[in-house]
Amino acid sequence: MAETFDFIVVGGGTAGCLIAEKLASTATKPSVALFEAGDKQDSDSLRQTYHRFALAVTHPELNYGSKSTPQAHYGGRQIDMIRGKGLGGSSQINFQVWSLGARGEFDAWAERTKAQEWGFESILNSIKKIENATVKIPTGWEKFSQQSADCHGFSGPIEVSIGPLIEPEAKHILETAAELGYPINLDQNDGNPIGFGLSLNSNKKGFRTTSDSAFLNKSLPNLQIYRDSFVTKIIFDRKRAIGVQCNGSEYFASKEVILTAGSIGSPHVLLHSGIGPFYELQSLGIDVVQDLPGVGKGFSDHPCIPVVYHMGHGFSERVSFSSDEVKISAAEHELKSSKTGPLTQYMSSAVTAFLQLPGIVDLEGFNQLPSESRELLLNKTTPHFELAMPGPLIPPTYVFEDKQDGYLTMFITLMNPQSKGSVSIASADPNIPPVIDPNYLASPFDRAALMEATKETLRILDAPYLKQYIKHPILAPSSSNDEDIEASIIPPCTVKMGTPDDSMSCVDSHLKVFGLQNLRVADISVTPLLPRYV
Repeated sequence: MAETFDFIVVGGGTAGCLIAEKLASTATKPSVALFEAGDKQDSDSLRQTYHRFALAVTHPELNYGSKSTPQAHYGGRQIDMIRGKGLGGSSQINFQVWSLGARGEFDAWAERTKAQEWGFESILNSIKKIENATVKIPTGWEKFSQQSADCHGFSGPIEVSIGPLIEPEAKHILETAAELGYPINLDQNDGNPIGFGLSLNSNKKGFRTTSDSAFLNKSLPNLQIYRDSFVTKIIFDRKRAIGVQCNGSEYFASKEVILTAGSIGSPHVLLHSGIGPFYELQSLGIDVVQDLPGVGKGFSDHPCIPVVYHMGHGFSERVSFSSDEVKISAAEHELKSSKTGPLTQYMSSAVTAFLQLPGIVDLEGFNQLPSESRELLLNKTTPHFELAMPGPLIPPTYVFEDKQDGYLTMFITLMNPQSKGSVSIASADPNIPPVIDPNYLASPFDRAALMEATKETLRILDAPYLKQYIKHPILAPSSSNDEDIEASIIPPCTVKMGTPDDSMSCVDSHLKVFGLQNLRVADISVTPLLPRYV
């Protein structure tokens, strides 16, 4: 006999774990089923800060291993589309940077959807409820970080902190920024992120906080979690969602089905359920339940370029530590015995800079952008690009002859990109992966903006304070000329929120799918624009 619940949540990722727990914890104690295609991961070795950047994404049980279609503006290459798998989703494998979008971005979201609950102040209040921030920092670092009590929560389930150790490269980067006259942003989550600052991280004492560890860590008898359970289709009674198909069985919901499978997974499930562009579904032999042209369209992702430099003595301690087998062995023992030590400290520091391009109005393609896009880009709180540092060594096989040397990896990431891609399906078989086309850098404006962001980054690296440590580039443009930068260059918004008069909108401001009953989508796929971060 098929099981029936009050609510079914599809996708146990960043949003799904939270929503399932909140529903199950309400006063009426409804029955809730949470379906996750992956398993549960409890290994401390993958939650330690030392492996925050690289190791977790290499595990197939934590990452779907999806790839994009060949990208024309990336030399025809297929790009790895990192997607978290298992309870906690991408919160298990991301860089742990706890970063909130800008005031201008969320207020633009609210304006486009005609729903003030998606504006910055409302979002900030919601974030504060789930945040447990530790804002204490070492003496002497006050000039770089002073988190505002008005902009943070201190009793939520998600542990957030600067980190247990501020590494020397963080100081070098921030001193360089000050030397060049960039603003030092003491709290990048107060609505105006512009400037350089120490990032908050979703960890405590060197261990990652995931959506699973934060929200599914208590016994809730009315919450049933199905692991290794891939939902292939939503079941409808006419226009009303009544359940899901999973692993050859059917499960029913008396109240609602809530889709939280992410910007790629959610449109994949919707399309196979007959919700999407009519003719595309019809051509695959899928019965159309609701013609929604916007499902899978408008995919937007941040294009990113890493630059990596070999640094001399005194810049970093990472190489000397990672190359010392005795220190590593002792650190592993300390981690296992007391969950402390160097493996909870190294890689803990993150400096982010959210910057604007002074001449943005003169960039190619700017005047051809929609007026609402131009208005957002000119907002004083809207960043045009991000620098995230110090990142992992790229390539990881690079050899340091002098173990006292170090490296600096900076990620140059375009914020608010204008190129739009898609998530589609090529078969009626739900077990065949979706077709992911981010369409990176298709917009002339994106190409011009990323070019200028790279030039600005190279200018920062040429500053005397930082330049004194640089030995030579490992992975970087050979010069600041357009041709050399272009040679070095060689994901959300897929179930867009909006108003009924927008033919490409798929859900309303309450996350309800247009034209259907008892079905919501509650993940990153609903964003009508791509904020700095959500």
